[in-house]
Amino acid sequence: MILIAGSRGQLGQAVAEEAKRFGIPFRAVDREGLNIADADAVRTFFEAEARSGRGAFECIINCAAYTQVDKAEEAGEAASAFAANALGPWLLAKSGIPILHVSTDYVFDGEDSVPYGVSDPCRPVSVYGLSKRAGETALMESGASGVIVRTAWVYSVREGTRNFFQTMRRLGSDPTREALSVVNDQRGAPTLAEDLAAALITLYRKGAHLRPMHLLHFTNAGSCTWFEFAEEIVRLTGGCVPVKPIPSSAYSTKVRRPAYSVLSLDEIEALYGIRPRPWREALAAALDHSRDQ
Repeated sequence: MILIAGSRGQLGQAVAEEAKRFGIPFRAVDREGLNIADADAVRTFFEAEARSGRGAFECIINCAAYTQVDKAEEAGEAASAFAANALGPWLLAKSGIPILHVSTDYVFDGEDSVPYGVSDPCRPVSVYGLSKRAGETALMESGASGVIVRTAWVYSVREGTRNFFQTMRRLGSDPTREALSVVNDQRGAPTLAEDLAAALITLYRKGAHLRPMHLLHFTNAGSCTWFEFAEEIVRLTGGCVPVKPIPSSAYSTKVRRPAYSVLSLDEIEALYGIRPRPWREALAAALDHSRDQ
């Protein structure tokens, strides 16, 4: 049986669906069921599981995280980000259960121009990135077995999720809008949550969680700017609003986003035979599937 932490988010939901597809027993918990940043709550949860007679978890797939990139810069919010993104993974590792943990491209500064490899130096430039890198370090030094999977630009077409795709679909179909302005100088790889979930379950099925803790990258293949991603979303969803490219300097945020977030996918293919499909193909297939439901 696997434990899925952070089950309410778009990735947690997708992981649960993928586990069902393969008939893998799992227990899915949201923050109310297991606050991974609360040491007492984590200890009590695993003690109760040990007494329940349901059998031990073979693996934890940790989808729980603090992801509010801009809010993390506000006074008092850094502690919350580090609690969820650094302390939380370490507390899970103390359970002795192997972990598949999800991290982010924000551990890099985005100053490069070729895809980042798993061993490239990490230089986060935001509180969020620092907290996620701290979580990676905690897991690498914990002695736990498993995998840290870095990803980027995760979205889902699933109804009820909140992400860039959903925002662009909504705004792009608003007839009262004259144009939709989207930054065109940040490059990355859009990642369908369901494809990432499939990769995590594949790693579990191949026993990656039983190996000493190691790093991998997973995104959909290829790259684009946020503007190009938005254009494709509006086109495929039949939107009526034209998309206008703008520089990052015209879009005020508290955090400097990485200008280049493309991650190398060499290791995950070489070690586990996982070859991500192109991001345009993934987006089109997800929309086709949603229309058939």
